[in-house]
Amino acid sequence: MGEKAYCLAHFILCCMISPQNVHVLYDAELNARLQFGLNTKADLIAFIGNGGLQVMTYVNTEPWKNNPKKDIKEIFIDSYKFHSNRKVGYIAFFKGIPGNYVIKSFHLDYDKITLGKAGNNSINILG
Repeated sequence: MGEKAYCLAHFILCCMISPQNVHVLYDAELNARLQFGLNTKADLIAFIGNGGLQVMTYVNTEPWKNNPKKDIKEIFIDSYKFHSNRKVGYIAFFKGIPGNYVIKSFHLDYDKITLGKAGNNSINILG
């Protein structure tokens, strides 16, 4: 698991009071739209800043494998699982070189969707 690289509360506060300092990578934006109905980057950032990530659980901190500037600086990514209404999601973020936050991943947490947890009611799977 390792130690967290960033303060989660500061990331959420940044989403709330200075959303212009939060960037969203394409896949995170696409999954937010398709899987959570958050249609724009601004919608996703506002969702985070307004407490949309509930019951957050720290997953791990890892170096960014696709860092285009590995020779300059190693960048670490913090990841969390969260609940949002009946959905279980996953978010990963980091601080970019200029100090702005970057949402790298935002999607459903497919590890949580199992028949044992869904029970006999298919509505539990569909959310």
